[in-house]
Amino acid sequence: MKSVYKQTPIVLAMFVALNAQAAAPVSDLSGDSGSSVVLSGNNGAIVPTGSLEDRVALLERTLNARLRLQADLQQQVDSLQGEVSELRGQLEQQTYQMEQSQERQRQLYQELDKVANSQPAAAAAAPAAAGTAATPAAAANYSTNQDENQAYDAAVNMVLKEKNYDKAIPAFEGFIKQFPNSSYVPNAHYWLGQLMFNKGDRTGAAAQFTTVATKYSKSPKRADALLKLGMLAQLDGKKAEAKNFYEQVIKGYPNTSPAQLAKQSLGKL
Repeated sequence: MKSVYKQTPIVLAMFVALNAQAAAPVSDLSGDSGSSVVLSGNNGAIVPTGSLEDRVALLERTLNARLRLQADLQQQVDSLQGEVSELRGQLEQQTYQMEQSQERQRQLYQELDKVANSQPAAAAAAPAAAGTAATPAAAANYSTNQDENQAYDAAVNMVLKEKNYDKAIPAFEGFIKQFPNSSYVPNAHYWLGQLMFNKGDRTGAAAQFTTVATKYSKSPKRADALLKLGMLAQLDGKKAEAKNFYEQVIKGYPNTSPAQLAKQSLGKL
């Protein structure tokens, strides 16, 4: 009898364990209150129950939902890749256009310096002036306004292609009037000054170079404008004024071609 009482707790413990392994509370995940497909516990695993047909239908719906999600994600990825490709193409185009603009600036420098050096007075004031040939850093920021680019190119081509320096002056003046806020305006003033300087109009040239030096302090043409103002002052016999301009170039733009030329001219005052 005592052995029976001792076995009773063991039987009760087994009964409780069996109850614990019974089906857990179920939830209908089919979205249809009339469906018999439910999820039940099976040793910790969650599996669908019901008829085989209902379970297959549930799996199909789950798979379709997952496929739709993957399709949406792929569409988003494709859209982003297309945008990146478009931006890359725009960047490459702008880079090419900027390189073209820089090359035109360099050619314009060389052409105008060649004309300047052909004049005895200018050549005496600025030996080796061809050393101021434009570098990439000296080119203006490329504009996305095509009308602005075409107008500026037309003025530049008056010098580079047509060699018509007299017509180039009103062309640059017209550009400044039409596009007063253009990033090319400082360059246009500088080229006007150079053209007037080559033509012998020192007063007009000084006015243009002064505009660049005073209004456009961040322009890459400012050092060249100050150098040319020094040259003009030197040609007019104003040594103190010339010295001041040359020293501004040397101090403000060390280790540049304009600074080297300013040192040479300063040493000959």
